[in-house]
Amino acid sequence: MGVLIASVLVVTAAGAPASAEPGLPTGKTVVYVAKDGKEGATGTESDPFATVEQARDALAGRTSARRPGVVYIREGVYQTSRTIRLSGAEHSHVTYAAHPGEQVEFAGVTTLDPGDFRKLGDVPDEAKWSSKARVPDAVAGQVYVYDLGAAGIPAGVIMKNGFNWKPQPFAPELITDDATQTLAQYPNGAEKLDSAAITVKEAPKGARDYFSDKTEDGTTMPYEDMLKLPGPVYTTVDATLKEHSTTWAPPEGGSGEIDNTVHETDGWLSGYFGNNYANDRVRIASVDPGEAELRTTYPTMYAATDKWTSFVAQNVLSELDTEGEYYIDRWKDAGTLYYYPPGGTVEGKEISLTSFDAPFFQLENVRGVTLEGLKLNGTTGTAVRLLDAESCTVDGLEILNASMDAVAIGEANDAITAVAEYRTSRGGHRNKVINSRLHDLGGGGVFTAGGDRDSLERGDHVVEHNEIYDFSKLATYTPAGYMYGVGNTFRYNHVHDAPHMAIQIMGNDMEISHNRFERLVTHASDQGVIYAGRDYTYLNNVVAYNLFKDIGADGNQAVYMDDGMSGMVVRHNVFDNVQHGLFFQAGHSNVASDNVFKDVTYLGHDKLYHEDDLPVPNSKVVVERFNDMLKPGDGSGFTNTRENIEKWYRRYGKQYPNIRDWYVPSKANGELCTSIDADECTEAYVWTDPDSLYVPSHNVLTRSVSIATGGFAYTDDADGLSVKTFNPDFDSYNVKKDSAAAFAFDPATGKFDARATPLNSAEGFGPKWVREWNRTFTLDGIGPR
Repeated sequence: MGVLIASVLVVTAAGAPASAEPGLPTGKTVVYVAKDGKEGATGTESDPFATVEQARDALAGRTSARRPGVVYIREGVYQTSRTIRLSGAEHSHVTYAAHPGEQVEFAGVTTLDPGDFRKLGDVPDEAKWSSKARVPDAVAGQVYVYDLGAAGIPAGVIMKNGFNWKPQPFAPELITDDATQTLAQYPNGAEKLDSAAITVKEAPKGARDYFSDKTEDGTTMPYEDMLKLPGPVYTTVDATLKEHSTTWAPPEGGSGEIDNTVHETDGWLSGYFGNNYANDRVRIASVDPGEAELRTTYPTMYAATDKWTSFVAQNVLSELDTEGEYYIDRWKDAGTLYYYPPGGTVEGKEISLTSFDAPFFQLENVRGVTLEGLKLNGTTGTAVRLLDAESCTVDGLEILNASMDAVAIGEANDAITAVAEYRTSRGGHRNKVINSRLHDLGGGGVFTAGGDRDSLERGDHVVEHNEIYDFSKLATYTPAGYMYGVGNTFRYNHVHDAPHMAIQIMGNDMEISHNRFERLVTHASDQGVIYAGRDYTYLNNVVAYNLFKDIGADGNQAVYMDDGMSGMVVRHNVFDNVQHGLFFQAGHSNVASDNVFKDVTYLGHDKLYHEDDLPVPNSKVVVERFNDMLKPGDGSGFTNTRENIEKWYRRYGKQYPNIRDWYVPSKANGELCTSIDADECTEAYVWTDPDSLYVPSHNVLTRSVSIATGGFAYTDDADGLSVKTFNPDFDSYNVKKDSAAAFAFDPATGKFDARATPLNSAEGFGPKWVREWNRTFTLDGIGPR
């Protein structure tokens, strides 16, 4: 694999790093790393270290806020096999930067020399190549192979991943000319298997039914036991699918010895199963051609199939029939790669495999560390991880081809939408990700967890002036910005071209502002560009001065306030070419004001808990999370201390003056209301009182500028009730025109002609409103600088 950035090397013979070079700022200690550096070097520009670890150890304990260190890394590609770990005070206050004007890349990808590929027809009849018989005859002459095992390149493993499953490192991915190639699959391209092609014969319970909010005793099945639950059995209906699937796994009831010249050994079904918004995967265990059945291992998270079914058979060598597809045979440690390259040849192509399965950098318990101007290319995990870090900065990095997240600040517990005991930890404070380009990611952009929700201590992390695109390619609910905890900021970013959401909010006092969100949630539905939900106490999250443009139309929204989400502030945004602008669902005190909607199918829509009988959907999670913040106790279980609760009330009392009166409809003995009665759980107490959690009260939608936009779509499933029933002034001062010109609005700049716009005389608006809009909102002023 070339030169390794590996274990700690020796410090200089004198035991001291090089002094500041002439012309550099005084008060800094500067050392150098270069491709031609060596052990025993002094770290000067003329005698550089060979590795970043060598430079790190030379500076250990010799830097401070008053005398920081700088490690300049000279131009070149540094092959990476181990994480560079920076931990503790001794490694604080150091900048690791590309030398000015030079390109520095840390490569977790292993380059595969085209000259080391062989044509399939030249492969000998040896056991390690026995799977070659499964390659379709029609393309065999254009398939190339590579012996990864002989080259010492890890073949990796495909693990169970998906929504609400614990994230695991992904299998290595093949990259050609900077484009990720396709794992051999059926069907090809954008086609998917749906419920017309494949149906479910046996549908055991999904793992979601074994989480605490679904079980009778309130316990959650241990994770390892969940993985042992039976998988569904499918029946292939489509004739072509029946023909293809006969070899996707060993035969049902066979001898146990797999003939891998005929049958696949590690095929999976991957995509959407029981819903239309979160992915999953199950392994194909056996095939019964006579009954046209596929039996699987691993459970699905939700239902095995329904009207939303949309998946592919993946990692199937017998389906390697399209340019750009590849397959890695791991059966009996074969470690062999099969590849059908674009154009039918590997000649002249840059081909690599992500072979690294850990972060490039891990910053732990450090302060004032900066990573600057580096390119991090290729890991099956997360590229940069910060734990308990303070005032650290990721500046000007390009991170690409990471199978999980580009940057992760802090941690969170798993299954965030299903478990009431949701917590973030180890986030530190005042960390920044700025001026960076994050793209071609299997997971998300920046995982940002910081601050303490019990006490409302802020994390004060900032993600700004970045371009984040082509993310969430392998997993759903992996946004460009995870905003978890309290008091973190995502602003002036350009987020574009991804199949799923851009922002997920799980906390309080977040700022999402001055961002450009374009071409998002393009391959999912029932999602939002910004999603937040399942907690009435996620308060004062502000979404302002953003552009939402060209958002996937299949049942999606720009701002999704789900399952009791409360206290959102959505103001001074432009929504352009969106199906639903806003989704209000059963929450309190959500305020949307002063927004422009252009070519939006529906300005928004609502959904009420009144559609359902008691207990309301997901009641265990939303009620326990509410109690966890606002039910007095000693702070254990689902309670908070009186001191913390008073802090909450003081913090939010003015903004939400009725917050002290919010209540969970319960009986005098504390049991939740599970049905309406004439005594304690009355109709008025549960479904009418504005302080009941189940009543969508104090919601505001006002001063909307609607350009060729449909109205707000109220639910028709709640016996005539809607969010407007409980908020009579809802959707007030909504001015409507058929074109931008009719409002004297310029879609290119986001501004109104202050002299010509009819808003000057529109009720609820006026010249002052127009001046304020033009002063604070401009499309030239959003996105990265």
